[in-house]
Amino acid sequence: MSVYIQSATQISAQAPLTDVWFDSPIYHNEKKVLSIDPNFPDYLSPLMSRRMCNLLKRAIVASRLTLQKASVGQPDAIISGTGLGCIENTEKFLYSLWENEEKYLQPSFFMQSTHNIISSAIAIDLKCHGYNNTFVHRGVSFENALLDAFFQFRQERIRNVLVGGYDELTPDYYIFFDRAGIWDFSNQDVSKPKTKCFAGEAAMSMLLQTEKNEQTLCELNGIELLYRPSTEQIRYHLDSLLGQADCTVQDIDAVVVGTNSNPANDAVYDNVVAQLFSRIPVMHYKHLFGQSFISPALGTYAASICLHKQFIPAHLLADSEENLNGIRRILLYNHYQNKSHSLVLLSQC
Repeated sequence: MSVYIQSATQISAQAPLTDVWFDSPIYHNEKKVLSIDPNFPDYLSPLMSRRMCNLLKRAIVASRLTLQKASVGQPDAIISGTGLGCIENTEKFLYSLWENEEKYLQPSFFMQSTHNIISSAIAIDLKCHGYNNTFVHRGVSFENALLDAFFQFRQERIRNVLVGGYDELTPDYYIFFDRAGIWDFSNQDVSKPKTKCFAGEAAMSMLLQTEKNEQTLCELNGIELLYRPSTEQIRYHLDSLLGQADCTVQDIDAVVVGTNSNPANDAVYDNVVAQLFSRIPVMHYKHLFGQSFISPALGTYAASICLHKQFIPAHLLADSEENLNGIRRILLYNHYQNKSHSLVLLSQC
């Protein structure tokens, strides 16, 4: 059974709800960058906005527009990935718990601090009563959501599914992970925008379905998730993934990697690229969208737009100042702390 990415919408450090970043990207010099939000009153009533945190607003608006682009009224399922969920509401609830000595607490902060509130809020907004799930696996949360979607398709339980990745950034959250060294971007070259990275946040929604048309972005051929693999194990599962798509490594036109100028993070990518993809163009994306637990969702989104437009702009290519034209297949390789690794293959329709 073939699976296609029919449409996708993002709210991030780039212009929201559009693909303007493809031709006119916004570069950031700050160490942390919040999402550029759309004008929410254009999409949500005052009553809805008042009851929701920004992350829920982004998730609902992005989901609505993704379905509108695909001319789908209601999905068969909703599957989300998030690293920490609505962390702003979690912090508000904990502060309230402390300041009020565990008395007179507002229940809305507690309800909206649970991680599955994102998928639930989208389902309530769309009146979707189908399969609903949320994956919380830090840096591979989105890939787990994709894998679950694949399982649902293979079991013929659904014909389409709304898959998303959502995370936000708060001051306390940033400080905590900054002290832990997560935002160590010491390999940056200030003269080269492609090497810069920042702590970011994002909401990305895409619709997967089993049928394609002229608006379809690309085909999602398959996904492999690995835990603490050796390079040889990555090679084995890569060959298996490519074999299922009836192609080889030589047929891959570009490899998307999650380099972010953190020495420990990038060393893993450099090693795998040198051993497995030494002759394949490398594509970066975090210099535009930032680093977060849900960054791979934006990498998948960026690759799908490139396949639909049939070229990769130079600002996404690591070692080229010219566009890469005529692309047919893109492989996404991601790892989280060199423990959880993923391979996702996309191809032209």
